[in-house]
Amino acid sequence: MEFVRPLEPILIIDDVKEIRDYLNQILTELGFEDILESTDYISAKPLLDNKTPNVIFLDVDLPDSDSSDILEHINDSYPHAHVVMCSGHNSLENVQNTWESGAKGFIEKPFNAKKVNSVMKRLELSE
Repeated sequence: MEFVRPLEPILIIDDVKEIRDYLNQILTELGFEDILESTDYISAKPLLDNKTPNVIFLDVDLPDSDSSDILEHINDSYPHAHVVMCSGHNSLENVQNTWESGAKGFIEKPFNAKKVNSVMKRLELSE
């Protein structure tokens, strides 16, 4: 499967290593190569400044940061970036808050290739 518009680099911000590894594996299997990872927003900041990711998978439940504040900062500072919020809680309230805060997508954990591919295709079409 080939994506027409460049969605890379991709940044995964999640405090759980297994989640980062699995999402990275799925993205790699979908043909993406420039994938960055971060455990929290503080360590993600230099990556945002230096690599300017086009897609950011952002965990809703980071232990050291409020994801809505992070999303607001990313939207203000990196308006070209497509932020996809990730959560194990697929409540209507969570999804609504995601869209209202300016995220371009929401994906429920646990991930699977079909869900990730669907989100990436939607982002590609929105370019």
